[in-house]
Amino acid sequence: MPDLPVCSAKMQDILSVPAQFSIAPPGSLSVAALLLLDLRMVLEIDTNFIFKFSKTSPMHQVPMDFASRSILPFQTASFLHDCASGALQDGNQSVIHPSFPGDLLPLWVLSYWVSMSYALENQCDWHTLHNWVLNRLDVVPAGGAELEIIDKVLDVLESLPWDAPLKGFSAETNLRTTGLRPLLASCPIDSRVLDTLIASVVYRMRASEDGDLWSVSIKPLTFTDILRLGEERWKSHKTDKASVTFVH
Repeated sequence: MPDLPVCSAKMQDILSVPAQFSIAPPGSLSVAALLLLDLRMVLEIDTNFIFKFSKTSPMHQVPMDFASRSILPFQTASFLHDCASGALQDGNQSVIHPSFPGDLLPLWVLSYWVSMSYALENQCDWHTLHNWVLNRLDVVPAGGAELEIIDKVLDVLESLPWDAPLKGFSAETNLRTTGLRPLLASCPIDSRVLDTLIASVVYRMRASEDGDLWSVSIKPLTFTDILRLGEERWKSHKTDKASVTFVH
C-alpha cells in the first residue's frame, strides 16, 4: 500500500494551480478593491451539465481561452474537487467540461474552478450588499443622523477584507468577514454571528460586579439547530447543561 503522506503530497502537486493561472484575489484584499476587479469569468448556471473524469492523459497545454471560459458554481466545483482523490486512485488523469468535450483538462483545473468560483460568487454578494447600503442614501432624510451612520458604514465596509478570519469572540466561532454580510442586507443572519453576539454578552456579564452573573457559561452551538430541538429537550433546558442557555 502506498505511503499516505506520499499520496497526499502527490495529490497536492497534481491539484496545484500553475502560477500563471493563480489569479484568484486573496482574502485580505479590501471589499472596495474586490468590487473593482475584472475577473473575466462567468459562472455556469446550466445545472444539466455533466462533468466527467477521464483515464486519458490531459492536454499538454490548456486552451488559450481557458481563463475566459465559464466555470462551475462553487458548490459543484467543491464537490468535484472532493472527488479528485478517488478519481485519481481509479486511474483517471483528466476532467472533461461539457462545454468543450474535446479538451481533456488536467485535474488542477478543479482547484482553479474552486478558487475562482468562490471569488466570483463572493464578489457578486459583496456588490449586492454594497448597493443595498448605497440605496439607503436615497431613503434617509438629507442632513440627518442616519446619513452620517451610512457614511461610516461605507467607510468600514469598503476597507474591510472581503474574506478574512475575525479575531476576538469571532475567532471562537470561526466567523469570517464574509459572515458579516447579512448584518447589512435583507437576509437571515448566520448562526455564527449569533454565537459571537452571545459570547460577547456573556463576557460582559462575567466582567460585571454582580456575582450572580459570573456563573453564566456558553457552549458552542448552531443556533438554528437548537431551535429545532424536540419538546422534551426544551422542557429540560434549565437542568440539562447540554441544552441552550438563555440570557435575559
